[in-house]
Amino acid sequence: MAYLYGVGVAYGAGTGIWLDSLAGVSDPGIGIIAPVAFGIAMPVATYIWDANDELGRGVPSSIATGLLLGGVEGMAVSGLQWQLTGGVNPGPNSGQWTFPAWSTITFLGATGGGIGGFAFGEWVHPDPKGLAFISSGAGWGSLFGGMLGAGGASDPKYSGNGAAIGGFISYNAGIAATGFISLGYTPSWEALKYMWLGDVLGTVATTPVYLFYINSNNTAQHGLIANALGGLAGLGIAAALTANLQDSPTTSSWTPPFTVAAMPNPNGGATLTASGMW
Repeated sequence: MAYLYGVGVAYGAGTGIWLDSLAGVSDPGIGIIAPVAFGIAMPVATYIWDANDELGRGVPSSIATGLLLGGVEGMAVSGLQWQLTGGVNPGPNSGQWTFPAWSTITFLGATGGGIGGFAFGEWVHPDPKGLAFISSGAGWGSLFGGMLGAGGASDPKYSGNGAAIGGFISYNAGIAATGFISLGYTPSWEALKYMWLGDVLGTVATTPVYLFYINSNNTAQHGLIANALGGLAGLGIAAALTANLQDSPTTSSWTPPFTVAAMPNPNGGATLTASGMW
């Protein structure tokens, strides 16, 4: 629930920014009202919702993850359109969207993601590790697609377009693939750590490919293809080797710095006790 409250604040503030953009508010003093109001209202509404009809196991974190991934999806759509219509140097008839359109796409993406996250949570009741796996899939996909798209561009000046298209496609492919896998397999936190390590090491291990471009007429940017495939290979090897790796049962995810307890006193009243790491 704490995770959902935090994301709810961001979603509420974003909703306020979206409304300000549609209304054309330019005064900062007035423009701050809607983001603050919605930023407070969203977690309060979530608390009331949970108090009246307690959300099932995994549903709050699934909603929050859906909001985040959906919001990034909306920004990715806007970023892709921005890149393909000229980027920082758009032509007079480029058709590049303005900020109200960008904020609308982001709001719709986040809202759709939240609804999808609720449905997924009610259906699967996912473990937080499974949701972290899906979020990691989005990251792995973006990195792979971005490098592959940039490296595969026929001309270096189109590498930005290639990275935007490749990253967008692989972002969604990564979510779909890990989401499907998570229905039958949930990696441990240790396995997820080594998957990320494998992806990074695989990418770094292929960097010597650029040595072969020295005194070559070939485009060195194509070396990014090797980086993309190396990262994917490292991820796959790490996933295979750590598939059955379990977290230590003696390791807790978080320990509070102190605890406070109130116990009934036999003579009436209560006794307050506190203990801490000190």
